[in-house]
Amino acid sequence: MGNILFYTHTKEDLKRTVKMVLEELSKTELINETSINPEDDRLTQQEAAKFLGISVTSLISWKKKKIVPYYQIGRAIFFSKKELLALARKNEFVRRSRY
Repeated sequence: MGNILFYTHTKEDLKRTVKMVLEELSKTELINETSINPEDDRLTQQEAAKFLGISVTSLISWKKKKIVPYYQIGRAIFFSKKELLALARKNEFVRRSRY
C-alpha cells in the first residue's frame, strides 16, 4: 500500500489548525522566561483560578495551604503565570485540577 492522500481540507483549514495548536502550546510548553513580559506575567486571583481551571475559592484555599506561590502588595494579591505553569508541570495534583 502506498501513501494515501486526502484532499478534504483547504489551505485555510490547515492554517487555522496550525494556529490553534500553536496557541495551545504557547499556553504551556513553549512559554519560557524570556518570552513573558513581566506585566503580562501577573494574574489576579480570578485570572489565576481561570488559568488553572479551578474556582477562586479553591485557589484561595491552595494559597492558604501554600500550594501556590503568590505576591501581595497591600491588599492586592497577584500570581505569576510562569510560576503557576512550572507548578502545574511538576505537580500532578495541580495538573489534574486543571483538566
